[in-house]
Amino acid sequence: MKTFFRIFDDQLHGFQTDEIGFSSIDPSYIPDEVLERQRFMVMRTCHGLGDWVLLSAIPRLLKGKYPNCKVYVPSKKLLKKIFGDMLNTWGYGTFDASTISEIVFENNPYVDDIVDEFNDEIFHDHYKIFDIDNDEISLAEQMLRFWQFTDVEILSSDFTPDFYPTDSEKVFLKQFVSHHKLNYNYSYISVSSTFEGTAEPDVLLDKIKEKDSDDMKWLYYGEVPLDNSMLNFLDAVEVRNLNLNIRQQQMLKVNAKYNFGNETGMNLWTPKYSDTYVLGNKYYGPVHGGKNEGKIRKRPFKTGNFINGVTYL
Repeated sequence: MKTFFRIFDDQLHGFQTDEIGFSSIDPSYIPDEVLERQRFMVMRTCHGLGDWVLLSAIPRLLKGKYPNCKVYVPSKKLLKKIFGDMLNTWGYGTFDASTISEIVFENNPYVDDIVDEFNDEIFHDHYKIFDIDNDEISLAEQMLRFWQFTDVEILSSDFTPDFYPTDSEKVFLKQFVSHHKLNYNYSYISVSSTFEGTAEPDVLLDKIKEKDSDDMKWLYYGEVPLDNSMLNFLDAVEVRNLNLNIRQQQMLKVNAKYNFGNETGMNLWTPKYSDTYVLGNKYYGPVHGGKNEGKIRKRPFKTGNFINGVTYL
C-alpha cells in the first residue's frame, strides 16, 4: 500500500491506497468549481531539487490556459507548517529542503506570489493522470491532465523545466565567463556521489569525449575531486570548490553548450537551454531507500521524472 496525501487548510492528511494518481483508463479530474476560482497552488509532496524542477513549467502553462488566474508557490514557512519533520528526509545534509520551492521559482514571471498560507485544498503531485502503458510522460503533463488540459492543449505545450535568471545572476555569469576565459564556449559536467555506483559510466564518458574539442572549455561539479574521478582526462574548472549557490551553478549550466551528468535535479533543469545528456540510474542507490539499494530500476520513469529534450544514455 502507498500513502496518498491530501492537503486542506494547510494541514496534511494521509490515506492508504494501491496507487498514487489516477489511470487514464478511469481518470478523475480537478473539480470544476476549483477551476472557476482560478486560484492555483503549485505543490509537491517530495522536496528534492529535481522534484520541484519537474514542476517549474506549470505556472507558465497555467497562465497560458487561464490568463486571469493567480498562481502561488509555497514559502519555506508554509512547507514547514504542512510537512514538518518530513522535510528532513530530503537534503541529505547538503541543503534545507524547505527552501527549494523558493529557489526553483525565484524571479518566475508567471508566479503571482510565494505565500505563507493558502487555506484551501491543494491539488499537488499525487493528483495526476498516468498512462499505465507509457512511463515517458512528464509529471507536469500528468498533473495538468488532472487539471483538465485537453489533448490538443497538451500537444501544444512545452513541459520542459523553466529557469528565469535575476539581474544579479546575469552579472555573475558575465564576470565568471570573463574571469575563467570561457568565451561562452564551454560545457558543464555535473555528477553526484552515485555516479559510478548506480549507472554504467562508460556510456557518458564516451559521449563527453565525442563532444570534446580543442577549443572547448569544461566546468566540472562532482563530489569526488576531478583528479580522483573517471573524468581526470579533462582540464576543467572545479565548480564545487567555488562555493556557488544552486542558482549560480544553474546559471552556468543553462548557458553551457552541452550538459552532461547522471540523473540529478540540476541536470534535468537544462534541456530547454542546452543540449543535455543524462546517464540514468540503472540501479537503486542510497537515496532511493535502503530496501531497494543495489536492485535494478525496471521502470525508472514511473514516478514522472521523464523530461522531454533530455538525451538519456
